[in-house]
Amino acid sequence: MLINFGIYLTYAMIGAGILAILIFSVARIVAQPQTAKSVLGGIVALLVLFGLSYMFSTGDDANGIFTKLEVSEGTSHMVGTGLITFYLLVALAILSILYVELTRLFK
Repeated sequence: MLINFGIYLTYAMIGAGILAILIFSVARIVAQPQTAKSVLGGIVALLVLFGLSYMFSTGDDANGIFTKLEVSEGTSHMVGTGLITFYLLVALAILSILYVELTRLFK
């Protein structure tokens, strides 16, 4: 009985946190609309990156042991998309660190 209550309480707290994030984000965008352009640019860039990752992911490796685990081709495709997105974000982070350090070196 207590475990169910704890799980429901956790769900409620996560929902309240997500709702608070959304409310305060919208309030900040309304208060400072000039910063909304940079935020929306970042969101668009992430969506483009996710779209590219989705295009490059095949999902056709859902065979063999995956069929025993009931992993569908769609699930495999989304997992591949997530992995490719992760790899691209890590590569971009490393490249940005190298760029900053090299520009500091030659200043």
